[in-house]
Amino acid sequence: MEKIELELDRLTFERAKTLAIVNQSTLSELITHVIERLAEIQEKKDPLMGLYADVPEIVDEIVAEAMEKRGYTGFR
Repeated sequence: MEKIELELDRLTFERAKTLAIVNQSTLSELITHVIERLAEIQEKKDPLMGLYADVPEIVDEIVAEAMEKRGYTGFR
């Protein structure tokens, strides 16, 4: 587990504490949940990338091939 330090304005901090209480979680759990939810939303916005989320090397190959076909070199 990694440790981070955040600086929040007072209003945001109070909102976060309230949300944690309402959701019966700690601030760490709340932030983890928010990040997970945002990742889910992003995958829905970009279903192709979501489809390959577990195999990033395939995405790299697809991008490299596309770049090579457009005349760019040095991507493999």
